[in-house]
Amino acid sequence: MWWEVTLSPKGQVTIPKEMREVLNLQPGDRLIYSLIDGEVVITPKNLDFNDLAGLLGKPPKGRATLDKIDAAVLAAGGANAVDIGKDKEADAAA
Repeated sequence: MWWEVTLSPKGQVTIPKEMREVLNLQPGDRLIYSLIDGEVVITPKNLDFNDLAGLLGKPPKGRATLDKIDAAVLAAGGANAVDIGKDKEADAAA
């Protein structure tokens, strides 16, 4: 599907009604504009974080606190980027 729109003198475009309905866009929704290989790509940013709850299944040890999540992220990836004292070479790409 594609739609043709006209740029206003103020640099604005109106998203066609049919496109808004297909994407379930509502007034106040945010959009991300990206420039990819010389083309403008507009992506709706209307996904609610709560919609992702349970996406990966139930955690094996129950709900985690933010402190536990931060610690897990640091242990899994951040530690190599921050603490390279015992490494012979840095893990991060130069």
